[in-house]
Amino acid sequence: MKVFSQYKKLIPFIIGSFTILGLSSCNLMGFMDKPSGDVQLLEAGRACLDKGDFTCARDYYQALSNSYADVKISESSLATLGENNIFFMADLFSALGSGTGNATTLITLAETAYARNKFDATSRTTIQTLYGNEASISDSTLKAYSQLITSLAMISNLLANGITSGGKLTAANIASDPTTCKAATTTCAVGSACVCAACDAGTGTGIVNGDNSAADMATSTNWSGVANWNKISASLSSANTAITTLTGSGSSGIFAALQALNGLGAAGNNCRRQILLQTLFP
Repeated sequence: MKVFSQYKKLIPFIIGSFTILGLSSCNLMGFMDKPSGDVQLLEAGRACLDKGDFTCARDYYQALSNSYADVKISESSLATLGENNIFFMADLFSALGSGTGNATTLITLAETAYARNKFDATSRTTIQTLYGNEASISDSTLKAYSQLITSLAMISNLLANGITSGGKLTAANIASDPTTCKAATTTCAVGSACVCAACDAGTGTGIVNGDNSAADMATSTNWSGVANWNKISASLSSANTAITTLTGSGSSGIFAALQALNGLGAAGNNCRRQILLQTLFP
């Protein structure tokens, strides 16, 4: 996987220095050579994670001192996601391609989750638990980075529920008449009654209507329930909270796509489908 050798691919997203316990993004890779107990443990844990030996990685992370508490939480989350075959950093790097990604990156991640059969309620509960654990990270940048990764894992899980056959997420999975739905104006505008019939549910019946109180990823309530539009909205909101910390108001690539989808929280279910179509399938 070579997870940590590819960390720098995310740096163009982040305005300003990427700080972890006072270390700049440049130091992030270089500090591993310094002879120190914690540094050597961290290097060994990362080597295990790169090889896919998650038990080994977790053992080294757990041995880190309190000075590395933030890093322990962040990287233990990656180990848990990988150990459960839910989400890997390599998935993200592959989906980003050679640049900073775009809306298609989210489609690719959803299709990867579908291929692994990791779009179930148990995986959602695991992801939400990790997100909650990351809330205790003191460094604001590392916390945002970690919670962005878990938010992406949740978004991938939820969107995968819309795939019905062939392993591909399509516009027809989202809405009954995607072409008309994308072009609709008044009846599907955010804040309206959202009654545009073209934006009724498509073939992806694994994403249901309704709102069962999963307001955000910081709340454990109902993440074990079915995939629905409220959960998608909540996970997008969590991703955008992290993006704001990492980049401020301006973004590009996959970050811009996530920001475009943040409006789902203010919309009814048909409007949510329209926004998703306009962003993922322009």
